[in-house]
Amino acid sequence: MAPAITPDLNFYYPQPGTKLKGGRYVLLRPLGSGVYSTTWLVLDSQERDSDAPNQGYAAVKVLTRMATDAHKSGTMNELDFLKYIAHIASRSNLPVLLDDFEMIGPTGSHLCFVVTLMGLDVTSLRRSSPNNALRPYIVKKIISDVVESLSVLHESGIIHTDVKGNHVLFGGVHPDEIREELENHPPEVIGQFELSDGTKHYVFAARPFIGPARWNMLHLQSEAQAYQLIDLGHAQWAGQQPTVTTFGSGALRAPESVVGSDFGPHIDIWAVGCLTYELLAGESLFNPVGKDDREMEVELLSQIFALTGERYSELTLSRAQWSDDFLDKEGNLKGENVLNPTSVEARLSSRGFISEAEVTLAANFIGQCLKVEPANRPSAEDLLGHTWLYGAWCCNPDH
Repeated sequence: MAPAITPDLNFYYPQPGTKLKGGRYVLLRPLGSGVYSTTWLVLDSQERDSDAPNQGYAAVKVLTRMATDAHKSGTMNELDFLKYIAHIASRSNLPVLLDDFEMIGPTGSHLCFVVTLMGLDVTSLRRSSPNNALRPYIVKKIISDVVESLSVLHESGIIHTDVKGNHVLFGGVHPDEIREELENHPPEVIGQFELSDGTKHYVFAARPFIGPARWNMLHLQSEAQAYQLIDLGHAQWAGQQPTVTTFGSGALRAPESVVGSDFGPHIDIWAVGCLTYELLAGESLFNPVGKDDREMEVELLSQIFALTGERYSELTLSRAQWSDDFLDKEGNLKGENVLNPTSVEARLSSRGFISEAEVTLAANFIGQCLKVEPANRPSAEDLLGHTWLYGAWCCNPDH
């Protein structure tokens, strides 16, 4: 018998076989969950017998009640972004919105987005490797696709704000793989609970599609992969007042975000640099710790300054909302949070499994992304022309 749990009633807890939108979509199995949503594999009854490549299989993202309310109030705008890019998403490694609707659950209403089905995230792929790192040619293909997606978003006036490995997924899952996966791994119950009206609900384990690609795939296999940048739940319109004040995930936060200055597309470029290092080296580039958010942000800035050797410009500081919390009048950290200088190149070399030639070019690419002054970072379009990314399609992989 499944253990009793205390559910977060902000979420919707459907059962396999549940039908949505008048019976059109049949829920088959949960694929994943986040702070603001759960994602399920669905079968579209209107497409299952068609000649469409997916044969009716898709994914439905079911938002929490809180996220649904945030969309209605304008704090979150993921649906608007998905609709805005719908005409270009399929050729830009971005999620393709197939349908959207609102449904009523036992505890409230939930917005639902039906999107194309995708596979495993690249953080999970990286962690499947013995050294937690991926081969350089695989990383180059992943980052190339991510940067291409960002180029399209930025050209469309959209800032992602939350680029990280969990938000980069293998694109496309073949229907035969789906049927085999469902046969071999049926939904697994991991908990149960009862609502006040006496109805019993079960909670099922989320399981993404792993697919045939592995951490040690060959170069030609890597070239054939496509990676999609997903989750526009935290995205913002460029040039408009942001709807929130915090951007990015912990150690991937850009320095201007910490002091509340110069919000713009360049924060995505900073995250690309951090993600590139993480995939290559098998560890986070920055690892701030502290007993509260302020201590962690001070530690993050200390690590950034030690790695880059740079400081904020006078212009950036003049626009900052919270610089006095961290910095003195000269732009240096208050207190004794000064670390010994290092470099991206030294950090990559210290891992011991990346060739010297690879380290040099990769460090240059990452270093371009990690300019403390936002205006000094390249655009996504400019990054696509960086020499290091050309190795994604080179048939002489450097292990």
